[in-house]
Amino acid sequence: MNVIRNTIQMPAPRQKVFEVVSDLTAWPKHLPHYRWIRILENQKEHQVVRMACYRGWIPIDWVSRFRADAATYQLHFDHLKAFTRGMHVVWHLEPVHEKATQVTITHELEPVAKRLGNFAAHRMIGHFFIDYVATRTLKHFALYFEKKAT
Repeated sequence: MNVIRNTIQMPAPRQKVFEVVSDLTAWPKHLPHYRWIRILENQKEHQVVRMACYRGWIPIDWVSRFRADAATYQLHFDHLKAFTRGMHVVWHLEPVHEKATQVTITHELEPVAKRLGNFAAHRMIGHFFIDYVATRTLKHFALYFEKKAT
């Protein structure tokens, strides 16, 4: 399967991590590479969001259907437009112990690879954009929780 995985351990309980990361509109406050997040549609079971950040100096944005599942401690994003259309992204939050949570983001690139080919999906979209942004996102959320712990 065409999957990109990014993982980090965050120094906070799973419930606290879930509360913070599932509040998308606050991401630009915690993540310096995020420009803005706009709620385009707000339904009971999901939201449609447009998210914008920087990959280095390159501005990027995308539209996703977002759902936070409090029962499983997962965030789900289904990309709806442009190059990443059809990509499914899941944030998995697993307790390490009572004061630490392992967060893994999986990006399923299969729909992108079917349209653009494996090279473009993995090298350009996967490595150049997704891996870079996801790594920074996890790093900055971990730093946020480190600062809160001190």
